[in-house]
Parts: sequence; C-alpha cells; structure tokens
Amino acid sequence: MLSAVFYVFVFLFGIIIGSFLNVCILRIPLKETIVSERSHCMKCGHTLAWYDLFPLFSYIFLGGKCRYCKAKISPQYPIVEFLNGAFAVICFMMDGFWPHEIAAIYSLKLFTYSLTVSVLSAALCSVLIVISVIDWRTFEIPIGTNITILVLGIIRLIGGFIVYGTEMNWIEYVVGFFTVSIPLAIIYYASKGRAIGGGDVKLMAVAGLFLGWKLILVALIAGCLYGSVIHIIRMKVSGEGKQLAMGPYLSAGIITALWFGKYIIEWYSGFFS
Repeated sequence: MLSAVFYVFVFLFGIIIGSFLNVCILRIPLKETIVSERSHCMKCGHTLAWYDLFPLFSYIFLGGKCRYCKAKISPQYPIVEFLNGAFAVICFMMDGFWPHEIAAIYSLKLFTYSLTVSVLSAALCSVLIVISVIDWRTFEIPIGTNITILVLGIIRLIGGFIVYGTEMNWIEYVVGFFTVSIPLAIIYYASKGRAIGGGDVKLMAVAGLFLGWKLILVALIAGCLYGSVIHIIRMKVSGEGKQLAMGPYLSAGIITALWFGKYIIEWYSGFFS
C-alpha cells in the first residue's frame, strides 16, 4: 500500500514537471525566458488562469481546446506530461526503490543515495524528452540541456564518493565521457557536420558521464538501431527527406541503457561464458 501511494505521488509530481518541460520545449528555441513570463495561449495570447494549468487534467476537462478562443491545443502537451510522469515511475522502479522494503534494509546513507539516483535518473529522462522534441523540430540540441545532464552526472559521482568513498568506480564514468563522444567527434569534424551534429556529440559525452562506458555503448547501439529502422520506415511511408534528427533516437537509446542496459550486457556476455 505504501509503495502504491508513493508511486502515485511520483507520477503526479512527474506530470507537474512535464508541464514545465512543455514550457521549455516551446520557449527555448525562441530564446524566450522559461521562468518569469506567465503561460499563455499560443493562438489568442490570453494569459492562462491557474485552473487552466493542471497538468494532463486541464487538457481532458477542456476537451483539448483553449478556454478563451476555442483553438485546439496541441496533443504534445498531455503526451509530454504523461510520458514524464510515467518515466519517473519507471525510473524509481528500475532502480529498485521500494519504500516498504528499502528503509528496513538500507542504512540512512544508502537510502538517501538510492533516492538520489532515482531522482537523477528521472531528471535525466525529463531533459531527454526536451531534447527529443526540440531536435525533432529544429535539428538542434540546446547547449543548456547538455549542460544540465553534465550537472546531473557530476552530482551522481559526488553522491557515490560520499557513500562508497574509494570503492566508488569513478573511472568507469569518467571513461564513459570519452568512450563514444571521441569517435563521434572525429566523424563530426571529418564530415564537417554532415554525418552527425555537434549537439549529438556533446549529448553522448555528458550521458556517458552519467551512465558509464558500458552503458553508453549500449545507448549508442540502441540509438543507431532506432534511428535506422524508424527513419527508413518514415521515408518509405511519408516520403520524408534524408535529413535525420538523431537527438530523439539517441535519447531513446540512453533511456534504454538506463533502464535495461545491465540486463542487455548480461545477456550479451552470456554468449561468451
């Protein structure tokens, strides 16, 4: 029962953060502030009241339309909010954070570190959602999003040092920063940015610091597979051009590695044992 209540709380908090992610997705490409300016309808410009801003539920109650001008609201808003809430719940579950058990088994220090890792993982997924939508639309990954992931990785390393001291395998994460990013940087400069974008290189560097070198390799392979298969299908079905935004696919690969990477590595290693 405690776990159910906890995860409902995580989901609700996640969709609230998802509402803020929509603000970031909308305003960052336009170089607008994401803090001080109040939310408003993009069609009529009317400032939205507090009761128009309940994540997910406002969209449902308003029938997907602006209360003031009746213009249709993009389904992006509830989708991003729902995904962020769901991703937050999955992050806590995949990290093994079960409140009814963990408090009894762990020391306070380990309990705090486990909670911190789960929060950081959920935050990473939130940033990746922003990256995916913005890159899909603009073919550009904002530098601020990569810096945010860098900060998350550094916080995780510091937390590991506090809890595990010299037993913390920090080299795995530092090496992860360079494992994929250096080969991608060589491709970037050799192709003069035609084969891959500079933002993609930075993304895989900071994600490598967060995940470590093993998981960032899984992320790269998964991201390339997603990009190859999905983009080919899109080109066949909709006749879209060859220009490819890798950010969404790399982000999906990073999330795959975050949640399932260790299982994929164990499965793969089984072929050699």
